[in-house]
Amino acid sequence: MSPDPTKTVRQLLEEQPEIANRDLAKYLGVSAATSHRMLQGLVLTGILERRGQGRSTFYRLRPIRRRFPLGSAKEDEVWSQVSEQISRTRVLGRTEDQALRYAATEVINNAIDHSGGKRLNVEVDFEGRATTVTRVIDDGVGVFRKVCDDFGYRSTKDAIIQLEKGKLTSDPSGHSGEGLFFSSKAVSRFRLESDGVAWVVDAIAGDSGIGPSGVKRGTRVVLEVVRGETPRLQDVFAAYTNPETMRFMKTRTTISLSSFGLSLISRSEAKRVTARLREFEHVTLDFTGVEVVGQGFCDEVFRVFALQHPEVTLDPVGMNEMVEFLVRRARARSE
Repeated sequence: MSPDPTKTVRQLLEEQPEIANRDLAKYLGVSAATSHRMLQGLVLTGILERRGQGRSTFYRLRPIRRRFPLGSAKEDEVWSQVSEQISRTRVLGRTEDQALRYAATEVINNAIDHSGGKRLNVEVDFEGRATTVTRVIDDGVGVFRKVCDDFGYRSTKDAIIQLEKGKLTSDPSGHSGEGLFFSSKAVSRFRLESDGVAWVVDAIAGDSGIGPSGVKRGTRVVLEVVRGETPRLQDVFAAYTNPETMRFMKTRTTISLSSFGLSLISRSEAKRVTARLREFEHVTLDFTGVEVVGQGFCDEVFRVFALQHPEVTLDPVGMNEMVEFLVRRARARSE
């Protein structure tokens, strides 16, 4: 029985971004002419694209590039069209497919409802190690600017700090404010870019942060799923849901508090940290990287806020000795 060229090429491209004719010939134990015919057939059917010439010719899975008008777009129809093209090129595992479908439709829905843009681009690239990278790009006002305008936040950093807590929405009747939060947790790597700034969440490394971005206008969201390295969607929901009420009632400052600076001194900084935390039952505050905290900061968080909202459990982690001492001191005063 002759080998299935599509399946064989997919297997080869699981671990490397591109292959040459000689790679396929060696893998199958066939002549260069035979493997060349297989590769050319996959180019003609749109599975592969060819790059280079002569001995420098390489083949890779053809990227997907789609454009949609935002005015008439529907998130399920957009993703259905893109997903169909993905399945022709790479077979995603059940976990990766569910995660990507959930995150992509949430992000596309946000662009349709909130960006105020005219065009939506969806791009998909296939990389080695069974990595699928999806980019959702709109030409709207920009997600961080939109959040700052809607809620009166002073800076992009303030907007990100609030977005990563979850439950942030300017339209509570139509949206829960959970979409971006859970999308950032559902995929292997998540990147939200706008106004020259990126919010990055890496489930593989268990880390997140704020960094620079080349996106100045509009919004770009990058969703990356890696086979064997993507969380199960049900586990993501369970980690932040009260099992009795099934409500989203837990959050974690996944961007460590060091994003505010190496020192957290003032009560105003504390109020930025605790903004909207009353909406949750359990909050994990990550002090990793914070070297110094002030008495005023700790008092505002662990005495004033704690006394005002006894229904909210505050769980500080990642503290150095000095931070832990001042947190314990503030908590003792509240008692």
